[in-house]
Amino acid sequence: MSWLNGLKHAVKRFGEVETPRAERRPATGLGALCGLDSASTPAGVKNISTTGVYLLTEKRLSTGEQVTLILQEEGEREDNAELQFSVHARVARQGEDGIGLSFVLPPGLNVDLWGVLVRNIVVLTDPEQVADMFHTLRTILFLCGICQAGAEEPILLLGKELHPDRTASLLKIALEAEKLLTAQPDAERMRAHPKLVANILREGSWATDELTLQFWTGLLVSSCSVDEPDESNQIFADLLVHFTPTEARIFNLACERALGLSPGHDVSASDSVMLSPKDVIEVTGVHDLSRAATDLAYLFNLGLIRNVFDFSSYLEIESFDVTPSSLGLKLYQHCHGSREKIDPQLVEVANAHLSNFLPPAQPIDIEDQAHPAVFTAPEG
Repeated sequence: MSWLNGLKHAVKRFGEVETPRAERRPATGLGALCGLDSASTPAGVKNISTTGVYLLTEKRLSTGEQVTLILQEEGEREDNAELQFSVHARVARQGEDGIGLSFVLPPGLNVDLWGVLVRNIVVLTDPEQVADMFHTLRTILFLCGICQAGAEEPILLLGKELHPDRTASLLKIALEAEKLLTAQPDAERMRAHPKLVANILREGSWATDELTLQFWTGLLVSSCSVDEPDESNQIFADLLVHFTPTEARIFNLACERALGLSPGHDVSASDSVMLSPKDVIEVTGVHDLSRAATDLAYLFNLGLIRNVFDFSSYLEIESFDVTPSSLGLKLYQHCHGSREKIDPQLVEVANAHLSNFLPPAQPIDIEDQAHPAVFTAPEG
């Protein structure tokens, strides 16, 4: 099944039957904002098709002008980005009661796929399904924006490749990243390597806790820049995929305290970050300190903290040394949007530590979603 057919299979779960490409549909339930520099003028939506939309408005724009168009759920607040999406359009014709616009789709967005999504936006009535469709459409437009013509691979993930729970996590990562990037200068010029974006979304979709989802979101943001896209952040994705929720919380606290000691700099050799048993219990919610020690050993083996826990002592545990390594701090910073270039020596260090770990098991592509927990064994 091609990537387009795979995604159509996913969006058709909402019950939409295919219709001719440019069929006009009354846009019941849709409102709009439009404008030359920004979408600021409210307008009604008379009808919509794959190729364009007719707006009910007294405002007149010259034929051929390109505008920014926001389509949203009718009656929603203008600042509610959850149930709206933005796309460029060109003024195609003037009418007595409004203007006709033709969509200017971003590179990488297949027009037939766009038609399926737009038609579902119009015909759906269930609020949850409508919200899912808006989120899907926003995510696809975002991926086309940062990946351009290479958006096919990350878009494919929104088809039937992932379990629905993982798809929901993927959408959270992408939509939050879009929100963060929109607030940055040169947002429209931001680009990312399509393969890296696909890997971040695929691996990040496994996250089950909010903190790890935030890490993946920050890593996606830091992978976007106005420079030539590259895959340098892949090493951080390879490290982050090994995190459990408990390890993420310990690692987060360790880096927060370390950066508090040396704001904006790596921790010096004389600095150390120590946690008391009470600190560890509070941050992890686990009273078994030996389990926390095992988590620290795991972070050490990933090269993210400096010292390994001493398992040879039978004395009562009085403190935990969680001082992050230079690699650990770089991972933390890139998971919070930093675009600082990583030292090649740190990449070598990371690869050396990762060589001791088996690659994470990957799910196979199966038709029966009732059995999602099927994995292929690592080769070798």
